[in-house]
Amino acid sequence: MCRYEKIERSFFCLGLALILAVSLSSPGEASSQDGSLTGYVYQSDGTTPAHGAVIKLRNVATNEMLQSAPATELGFFKVENPARGLYIFGAVTAQGEFNGRDIIGIDGDGEAKLSISLEEQKSVTRKSGAAGNDPPAIRGEKFLGRVVKFDLSTMNAQIFVEQGELRLGDKIHLFGEKEKGSETDFYQKTRTIKQNNAPVSKAEAGQYYNVFLEKPVLENDWLFLKEKSGLGALFLTPIGMATVLASSTAIVYTVVNPPPEVSVYRH
Repeated sequence: MCRYEKIERSFFCLGLALILAVSLSSPGEASSQDGSLTGYVYQSDGTTPAHGAVIKLRNVATNEMLQSAPATELGFFKVENPARGLYIFGAVTAQGEFNGRDIIGIDGDGEAKLSISLEEQKSVTRKSGAAGNDPPAIRGEKFLGRVVKFDLSTMNAQIFVEQGELRLGDKIHLFGEKEKGSETDFYQKTRTIKQNNAPVSKAEAGQYYNVFLEKPVLENDWLFLKEKSGLGALFLTPIGMATVLASSTAIVYTVVNPPPEVSVYRH
């Protein structure tokens, strides 16, 4: 692990420790295990119930796994007896598995309520030999697509998204194939995404987009998405993402990147 990755992980661990200390603990008070996490799970439109979906939780501190019974016809689910703490979450349906975007914090007496939307991500099948070899597997990262063109004068790259999606603020990894002469290997935050010269908030599979890059790249360099939390995910081969739509008592944390002075692309 390079020193920049160590610094990044240190900042995340420090932030996680502060969250646990300030938000989810009180002196002399034991963790509650007699509450419940309840709510509703919907399909991508946010209104159609995801009947039969099973919500799964993994406690960050203890690795304890919890899960709900299949959601009712109205999408209602219930997870019994969650201890206070931070949880990675996801959902399992007949169509496949969904990883949660954020981290859920359960405080107080263990009672928490929230609504979740399941969004299946598109993917496209690349024609054999169309863009070089298959990308390598990188721990903690997900392959998104490839660089199609790069303009050094503007530092704008045209990318093709093969699977998943890319959103503004996501941390990406540009990586090249050494055997073909590419020395590309850097991380950065996604600051702009454009399609047909118009700004958009996310890039989806099967389409071309333009993004601003902080360093030069080559055609056919790979594009990966870096996991935000650094805590891993519940499922290795998800078909989509689970997003918290609203929460009345659960605390939802979005893990951010480290400050610029320790960013992995500064030397």
